[in-house]
Amino acid sequence: MSCPSVANPQRRGIRLSRLASAIRCPARAIAKAPAGRSQARMTHDSAVASPAIDSSAYPTRPVRMGTKAATIERRPDGSVLVRHATEPVAVTQTWNQRLEMWATADPERVFLTEACGDTRRAWTFGEALADARAIAAALMRLPLSAERPLAILAENSIDCARITLGAMFAGVPAATISPSYALLATDFTKLAAVIASLNPGAVYVADGERYAAAVIAAVPNDIPVISGGDAVSGREMHFLADMLSTAPSPLSCEREAAVVMDDIAKILFTSGSSGTPKPVTISHRMLADNRAQNMLVFAFLQDEPPVMLDWLPWHHTFGGNNNFGFALWAGGTLHIDEGRPTPGGVAATIANLKRYPINLYMSSPSGFEVLIPHLRADPALRRAFFSKLKVMQYGGASLATYLWAEIDDLAVAETGHRILMVSGIGSTECGPTPMQSSWEQHRKPEAGLPVPGVTVKLIPFEDAFELRFAGDCVTRGYWKRPDLTAAAFDDEGFFLTGDLVKAIDPDRLEDGFLFHGRTSDNFKLTSGTWVTVLPLRLKLLSALAPVLQDAVIAGDQRDRVTAIGFPDLVAARRIAGLSEDAEAESVLGHPVLRAWIAERLRTLAAGAGGSSQRIVRVVLEAESPSLANGELTDKAAASARAVLTRRASVVDELYASPPSPRTIGID
Repeated sequence: MSCPSVANPQRRGIRLSRLASAIRCPARAIAKAPAGRSQARMTHDSAVASPAIDSSAYPTRPVRMGTKAATIERRPDGSVLVRHATEPVAVTQTWNQRLEMWATADPERVFLTEACGDTRRAWTFGEALADARAIAAALMRLPLSAERPLAILAENSIDCARITLGAMFAGVPAATISPSYALLATDFTKLAAVIASLNPGAVYVADGERYAAAVIAAVPNDIPVISGGDAVSGREMHFLADMLSTAPSPLSCEREAAVVMDDIAKILFTSGSSGTPKPVTISHRMLADNRAQNMLVFAFLQDEPPVMLDWLPWHHTFGGNNNFGFALWAGGTLHIDEGRPTPGGVAATIANLKRYPINLYMSSPSGFEVLIPHLRADPALRRAFFSKLKVMQYGGASLATYLWAEIDDLAVAETGHRILMVSGIGSTECGPTPMQSSWEQHRKPEAGLPVPGVTVKLIPFEDAFELRFAGDCVTRGYWKRPDLTAAAFDDEGFFLTGDLVKAIDPDRLEDGFLFHGRTSDNFKLTSGTWVTVLPLRLKLLSALAPVLQDAVIAGDQRDRVTAIGFPDLVAARRIAGLSEDAEAESVLGHPVLRAWIAERLRTLAAGAGGSSQRIVRVVLEAESPSLANGELTDKAAASARAVLTRRASVVDELYASPPSPRTIGID
């Protein structure tokens, strides 16, 4: 039967969907998760020289974006309330209803594509609606409910989208979990803790064979397992292929119609970059409201649907709510990128970018970094990438100025324009994007202004502001953790982000704000002086470019500021004058490289205003942060806390007297 809200489901879409499930995509190797940052940064003396132009002087390609305007309310207690001057749009549709709208209006429009052997498989909006309803009907037969969510362990795929949307149509929270907890772990302790905190009614795995060890170790025997592929031996099994042939029932249609805005749509765990991952409840209202808010910021998407290529994981809020959500909400197409921002993983991304001209590109700084040398060396890639591109956005970490300049150089050389680069501040708890820029940033880490409908509260903190949010896109709390919920909000109901911002112009707060780090990252020296980590880290990366590709600042309750550096060995070999096959140990200890770094540390220190801005020692580590060693988050950004904890002996080495042989110092 069909649910009454759509009189005639797209029958062709249903047939194609069933055919796709019957003829499985050929098995393919699953790309490994990012193992660290790029080892192949392109420098200005590389094979393709940088254009001899000042790209910063060129205009950006015309694109319609939201206005830059805000209202400012300064309060007697010193706090400031900031709101966007644009009135928000009244939101009346959930993601479920929005999917139904596009499936009715244009059932053949492509929603998602994914790799399928040597080709690509497309999934239309009509198929998506039919599949979501079929799976919702099948899920009604399992012990799932608003209190017993569906746990999902899967990489980005059409099947992952199917099961997630099916749960949302069934009124069951979809709890997507990082696959690294199951595929990279050895003892599955973190996965077991996550499963226990959820108490799920069922668990979905992309494939029973690959996830078998994790399921056996971390999922209780009485919890049913759904597989998108093979079975898990000895467990009660259900299969996605069978679910896709389930006809919607009166009960499933009734449950779909009963879903309301304040029901929980998803449970997502925070990345853990600032502590233990926390289970965030995300309502249908949050998902809908934040997409509608950001459609006012990315105004050009009201004129043309987004076309995106994206690898960012859906168990993280930026990939799963922001990027996936943009495609669903705006009737766009998201090409699922099986590539990764690593030297070995970028080849797939390059092939996909050549295949699909995009108009919106969102990635982490590491994603841009690994792509740049290929954009320089490959005219066909450069032409395809910039041909229709309107806006780029980076997130998860700050984009180094020299990388930004290289992107601008390439765009100007290809098109005569720069492409607008924007950023914002977000979190799993806030939609995920409550604050966003929509204007030229001049290569600065701008956080922007609150999106329409969000109120920002600024609390003075040293020479900056602590950032807090309120609005319909903000979570009501954490899944069955009233203790965490109570600690997450102030007495006025504003969510405590822990982020810091500085005004671009202290006299004109409506001009927006710069990201200034996190309160948890900053620390005091033994002198009592605060060290503001983010701007200092960016200065270090700029001073030691291109050798230093990442760094973590150390010095909490010490007398001086130091850093652990993660080098680009390709650039380091070149500076040292060594061959391409020189071992890392000999490269990092080479006197020429050490002298080069020391000279630049002295130059950086000469311009410092005090001890809190002087980095006096650096140790270079050949092992980069990775998901495997627990130092890299799913956003492909290093967690300073994890690095400093795991490499405590390196921190001790930085403060040893006399200095260790590895230490490069200027004190």
